[in-house]
Amino acid sequence: MIFRFFTVSILFICIAFIQTFAADNPEKDIRIKSRGSLSYSKRDAKIKVYIEGVRLDMDYMRRNMRFADFVNDPAVADVHIIINNQTSGSGGMVYSLMYNNLTFENFSDFTITCTTIADDTNEEQRRKLKDALSLGLMPFVNQTKASNQLSFRYRGDEEVGKAEPVEDPWHNWTFRGDVSGRVNLEESKTNYNYSFNARADKVTEDIRIRNNARRSVNTKKYTSDGVEYRSDNTSTYASSSAVKSLSSRWSTGLFGSFYNSNYRNTKYSMSVKPAVEYNIFPWDVSDRKVFTIAYYIGPEWMSYYEESIYDKMEESLWEQSLRLDLQIVQTWGEVQAGLNATNYMHDWRKNRITFDTDLSVRIVRGLSVRMGFTVENVHDQIYLPKGEISLEDVLLNKVQLPSSFEVGANVGIRVQFGSIYNNIVNNRL
Repeated sequence: MIFRFFTVSILFICIAFIQTFAADNPEKDIRIKSRGSLSYSKRDAKIKVYIEGVRLDMDYMRRNMRFADFVNDPAVADVHIIINNQTSGSGGMVYSLMYNNLTFENFSDFTITCTTIADDTNEEQRRKLKDALSLGLMPFVNQTKASNQLSFRYRGDEEVGKAEPVEDPWHNWTFRGDVSGRVNLEESKTNYNYSFNARADKVTEDIRIRNNARRSVNTKKYTSDGVEYRSDNTSTYASSSAVKSLSSRWSTGLFGSFYNSNYRNTKYSMSVKPAVEYNIFPWDVSDRKVFTIAYYIGPEWMSYYEESIYDKMEESLWEQSLRLDLQIVQTWGEVQAGLNATNYMHDWRKNRITFDTDLSVRIVRGLSVRMGFTVENVHDQIYLPKGEISLEDVLLNKVQLPSSFEVGANVGIRVQFGSIYNNIVNNRL
């Protein structure tokens, strides 16, 4: 059953990939036929806009973009906007606003960007997004009589001089630290955890350097008949990587990591792996589609708290990984899928294969389906401790249990009908 679902998912992704690739070929471009026309007489009705992707404060957008009607069904929209976001090198966000024209002739699809900085408040972020959305809609609004009610004001200086070169004393480096904690107290049960996280990144057009360190502690205590049971799970993770862009599709990098976890009987696990990656599509269209193939190989040194099931207290191994990632964003839905295969080279039977997918597809007007599926074939738990595991350790979740597979799935169906407009804002009880 799992194999059949896996096969069907792969076929579906391949079909979606072929259709998307064909859509980029002008000679075979199959688009939604225009239902309107561009003329000298302007439309009486406002443009109808459908937005999906990044979650927005739609109440704010409706109040401040009254030149458009926001609809809840893309089948009746004039403009279908898909919004994606990616983290910038400074820790802010770069939003890609993809405008898909559905009813205006002689208007092509286009994409604009909106950038926020890490220190922006929620109010500043939504204002910048509102301004960017409005500017992108102006060519369409100009074809309606709503344009007669618009006015513009430039708030900058009357004369804009030549831009001064900006000196960056940090040389594109950004740093961030986080501390978080939580506690839950009951008469016979106590649970608290805390974590520390630190990051140092440098991002340019040609190179990306990332450094991350995290320490996490999770403690649980139970009291029964005057006897206290305690579980302490601690883990430490640190990673460093440097990735160099070789061309619009090729890149290479070096990855290093350190891992410690008493839950997984790992005193330390250290690895150094060079890698190479190829993207089927150019990276400048990564907001719409990505299909990457990456290969990693390198040594890994491990030490254990207790003797492992293979009678080892420490060992050195070579590991290799092949990773395929696909992401497609279109007006009909979104496909995300990944296939990762890893094995230790001294024994190919010590391997792990992971397939995960998340599909969101609009079937017909008012009906959409979303499904996700993850399956892992696990044969690389070489760190498991030797000997039997007590019932107390299992119930307190102290140790990792052996397993040859992991499976997870979710499915959802959305049916929507009724009024297509949702412009009215009412926040009362």
